[in-house]
Amino acid sequence: MNKNLHKTLFIGLAALGLFAAAGFSSAQTANAKSKAVKVTRDYAASAKGSDRNVVPTGQYAIYTKPGTVKGARLVASKTTLGALANSENSKDYFRAYRVARTNRGSYYAKVVSFDYQHRGWIYVGKSNPDSDWSSVGYGLKYTETTKEAAMPDTRTVQLTNPGVINSLWSAPYRSQYRAQKVLTDTTPYGGEDFTVTQSVEMIREGTPYYYVVNDNDPQIHGWIYAGAVIEQVPTPTVSNDKIVYAKIIDADSGLVVADQTLTNTRADLTNAPAFAATELGNGSTDEAKLGAYAPGYVYDTLSAADKSANYSAIAGATYGSTVTVKARLASTALPFSTLTDANLTSK
Repeated sequence: MNKNLHKTLFIGLAALGLFAAAGFSSAQTANAKSKAVKVTRDYAASAKGSDRNVVPTGQYAIYTKPGTVKGARLVASKTTLGALANSENSKDYFRAYRVARTNRGSYYAKVVSFDYQHRGWIYVGKSNPDSDWSSVGYGLKYTETTKEAAMPDTRTVQLTNPGVINSLWSAPYRSQYRAQKVLTDTTPYGGEDFTVTQSVEMIREGTPYYYVVNDNDPQIHGWIYAGAVIEQVPTPTVSNDKIVYAKIIDADSGLVVADQTLTNTRADLTNAPAFAATELGNGSTDEAKLGAYAPGYVYDTLSAADKSANYSAIAGATYGSTVTVKARLASTALPFSTLTDANLTSK
């Protein structure tokens, strides 16, 4: 009987030991599961695309899943990303487009290279990068892809080689992820004027681009390689604020003997009355260029009233208006038939 009792006690203790071991093993498994890294949130980045252009730092690799999650496989090593970070080709920029947070408070960004060759998750620290991508760190660094450049001297340009080689783009080629052609064939717009409204330069390659708008159809617009257009130098025009119109009247007949457009090209002489005086004199004793505009005519034989009226007209000259003065023929060298009625001509 003692043998049976001992046997029973032994079996009971063994069973108890197995139960305890099983319980301990289950506790370990549960504890391990509770410590496993899990993604607790995964969402599309909300900041606008151009604010999410980044380059890798080379300090962290890219994986198929957030790097510490079970099953994550290597996509691009730190060495590979370090080389891409120092690339001189815009195709090696990256765009961040998703954000994930783990149960350990770590953030990961999902990125894709502009040439679509590398895509996956990379560690970006303990702060949510989507609140300010310009401050993203650890595995990524924010980047600009273009910089402002000098505008052309002449804003009006034409296409040098219309066709499919140099198209219009939504953004300079490879300055943004998925930059697209907005006008593939520019042939129909050859010979038409475009206005340059923006000018940039690609940071890595230094390639210049212009944003152009078609003068005839403003719906035709986009970015084009600056070397694909040629500046159209406009024909010089004189602004009306540099012109005084002069009308010289024969004091005896009242007919117009000269009708001149006087253009001020002197940078040191901006005052309209002073400029008019250099051309017409003072209407009395100083005749300046009167003889050139109305050959044979002088002021000195005019009445005091006419001289005074001339002086007032010249002193009151304004750009864009007409100054009318009287003069008298000093000889009969100029045929009377060349005169015209002042009342029938006006400026």
